[in-house]
Amino acid sequence: MSDTPTDQDDTILPRLTAPVQPETVAGADPALRDAVRRSLVPRWVAAYRTQSFTALAGLGLVGFGGTAALVTGGRTAELDLATTQTIQSVGLPFFGPLMLGVSLPGFFPQVAVLIAVVAVLLRLAGYRTEMWFMLAASASVALTEVFKWLVGRPRPDAALVTVIQGATGNSFPSGHTLFYVTFFGFLAYLAYAQLKPGRLRTAILWISGLLILFVGPSRIWMGQHWASDVLASYALGLSYLVILVWLYARRRLGAGGALEARQR
Repeated sequence: MSDTPTDQDDTILPRLTAPVQPETVAGADPALRDAVRRSLVPRWVAAYRTQSFTALAGLGLVGFGGTAALVTGGRTAELDLATTQTIQSVGLPFFGPLMLGVSLPGFFPQVAVLIAVVAVLLRLAGYRTEMWFMLAASASVALTEVFKWLVGRPRPDAALVTVIQGATGNSFPSGHTLFYVTFFGFLAYLAYAQLKPGRLRTAILWISGLLILFVGPSRIWMGQHWASDVLASYALGLSYLVILVWLYARRRLGAGGALEARQR
């Protein structure tokens, strides 16, 4: 038997390796439709997952609302100041460059380039649905501006803490932190769900996770945010990310569910 691929193999290979878009499932071949049908999770699993997502999203919103209430009531001032002083007192030689490097991708114009590059790469790879969801993840910056305007909290004062790099606008919540949780969080989810185990997936998961972990301390160390700004953004980002993942899962599996119902 010859090892040379046939013309038929050439036509099948792209269809098997390219991402399956929900809008194209209905017109796919029977083998692909069967694969989609088998991938559907049992109803009790779907119900449990929905309840878990709802609980996480609700927990994040409660955390954000509670922190916002404490901030507007002036009840976080002492803890905020103590946290900033503690983080800024770290004397490790690599700590300062690490904090600066972590925050760097979140500043303009780097953040715009980052969003554009990820969107283009996803589109070129055939992940159209994922591209739009990544853009939705980056849209969390709009929430930041809304709450900054509503709360109107000033930035940390240079008379109280060391301001490594000044910033304009209000302080609550932290836009960097909210963006990192939603953007890099969803990027990590896509890598875990769509990529096979390997160096690329491992790298994306580690880099995304470390950026999310260290962006909060970075914003405090630079003197641009208080700890309560950061904590509120982590909570709000969790809710945003969970809702986005839930919508994405419904979008990806929705076409398969509709197809199964039509086949009954």
